[in-house]
Amino acid sequence: MDLPVTQFRTKAEQAFLDQFVAAEKALPGARDKWVAELRRKAIEAYGKLGLPHRRIEAWKYTDLRAALTEAYPPVRATGLPIDAADVKKALGAGVATLPAYRLVIVEGELRADLSDFAGLKAAGVEAVSLSQALEKPSGWLKDALGTVNPRDDDPVLALNTAFMAGGVLLRLKDELTLDKPIHILNLDGTGEAASIVTRNLVLAGTGASAMVIESYGSLGMPALQRNAATEVRVGDKAAIDHVKFQREGDGALHLGTSLVRLGADARYQAFQFSTGAALSRNQIFARFDGENSRANISGVALLRGRQHCDTTILVEHLVPHCGTRELLKTVLDDEARGVFQGKIIVAPGAQKTDSKQMAQALLLGDGAEFDSKPELEIFADDVVCGHGSTSGQIDEDLQFYLEARGIPEAAARALLIQAFVGEALERVENDALRDAFAAASAEWLGVDYD
Repeated sequence: MDLPVTQFRTKAEQAFLDQFVAAEKALPGARDKWVAELRRKAIEAYGKLGLPHRRIEAWKYTDLRAALTEAYPPVRATGLPIDAADVKKALGAGVATLPAYRLVIVEGELRADLSDFAGLKAAGVEAVSLSQALEKPSGWLKDALGTVNPRDDDPVLALNTAFMAGGVLLRLKDELTLDKPIHILNLDGTGEAASIVTRNLVLAGTGASAMVIESYGSLGMPALQRNAATEVRVGDKAAIDHVKFQREGDGALHLGTSLVRLGADARYQAFQFSTGAALSRNQIFARFDGENSRANISGVALLRGRQHCDTTILVEHLVPHCGTRELLKTVLDDEARGVFQGKIIVAPGAQKTDSKQMAQALLLGDGAEFDSKPELEIFADDVVCGHGSTSGQIDEDLQFYLEARGIPEAAARALLIQAFVGEALERVENDALRDAFAAASAEWLGVDYD
């Protein structure tokens, strides 16, 4: 196929185009005209945009062009045998053993032998692997994939659409309420450095209610480039809790995108917990299309060494009487770097919007850095909107207070850090999941409270 001729500045940028040409005919759905055209438009968009860099405002703190000096080849699924012990090691016991309908993706491949398709079907959820669905795309797939909240200006998403080869499609019928979460477990592999590109689609019908958990862990792959995108369409009067847990290896680069659209009287609650990867960027694009809807977006990032974690959120209020709450907590040790970019746009006519955002960072190391850019763009006059950001060190007076009562220094610091992130953790409504994240925090801190 002919690709746009563009003067690329790095070998990695060109390598993605070369890889697409080499892999195009082997990608899922290659023989379907609709899928082929979808991929072609995506790679052409990437060809015009190139990799994002610091001169692009939305990427000024995360220069992906500089970070991606090499484009890893797409992973080759080997049918790697794994057991419960492998999953626990990759994700931690708390997250790995959550009561849930499990869908396990290993090396980018949705594994039927490890997944609970029968349980989901019995519960009333239509679940199908992306690769299978792309071979013979249904009408509802064509209507939904890439249309929930399209972002034509995002090259990372364009690459995802071009290369998507794994993932799961979930359809929740009207008025369905699940008795336990759907847990999508994503594990890398044990082979050589590779890229894994997955795409999930969650369609919640009118009045449906469910929790969807995405977890990302490492089985030992020495270097990984992951590009994961999830589209979530929340129907009228529906409620979706969308949780993401990222604990990939030190050699991982993680790019995650959530594309969300809310109908009327809908609720979307997102929570992200990150401790892994050398560089990660979690971006959420949400839009309100129906009145009287609410979105709550919160998260915790625990970073050390030279880890870099970027959380970028764009919420568009397009209709009246909707509300957004954002709360992000970041703990940075050594020379770690945290980034928060949050923009709330209130369109003309979106009166009675009530939106607030807050980002807070706790700096444990002298070389740690936190960059925060909260923004509001308001084009309506009857709204209540606000934003804030803080960063600082542990309160020495509080630490002295705890130590004076016999608590060792390390335990006192850990208690204060736990208290700092606890405000965000309290927003997780599922008790088992909240306990699992608290345990993951304690593990990161290296303190046993038992």
